[in-house]
Amino acid sequence: MTDAVDPIATPRKRDGEERRRELCDAAIRVLAEQGSRGLTHQQVDRAAGVPDGTTSYYYRTRAALLQGVGTRVADVDTENLRSVTDEATRSDSPFGRLAQLVVMQSDGEGLFLNRARHELLLAATRDPALAETSAKFVARVNALTHDAIAAVQPGSADPKLRQLQSDAVMTFISGAFTRFAAGDRTIADPERLERLLRAIVTAVAMEHAE
Repeated sequence: MTDAVDPIATPRKRDGEERRRELCDAAIRVLAEQGSRGLTHQQVDRAAGVPDGTTSYYYRTRAALLQGVGTRVADVDTENLRSVTDEATRSDSPFGRLAQLVVMQSDGEGLFLNRARHELLLAATRDPALAETSAKFVARVNALTHDAIAAVQPGSADPKLRQLQSDAVMTFISGAFTRFAAGDRTIADPERLERLLRAIVTAVAMEHAE
């Protein structure tokens, strides 16, 4: 095994926090392209374009690397969520904002993030600390879903109905993420996705009323 190098002595000197972000972003690409089995310190070094041993210097074990990647994914998810809920998008409908967040996972860097998240979720079944980190994204999307449902049903205060609607929407969103991860962008259109989300909420309300 190659000895860990001191990054301070390398030509590409970086602040520790910035270097960790670099390595985790590279690890996200490795996870997305090669899956969990392909995630090694050496593969991350190569993806990041840094000397061998750099990743193991910052993340001594594979578990530490996975935790670092999980935290980085959660941080990027927070940035993405903020980007669709800030003042510049307040004129959009609540389901429109939710649809934007979902579609962001279908292409480009968002797709890398989506695929990496799927790999992390599987790894999290054997790692409680990673499971806690991975759950943050689900909690944020769930909160946005609850807000959207409350906004389109201002007269409904039935907590059971809202929970049923939220469960249905979250299940649909989870399926959409999986389809995107598999390369299927059939529903990767914000307007179409928004209509589907509204239809789900309406259908659950009608069934609940019966």
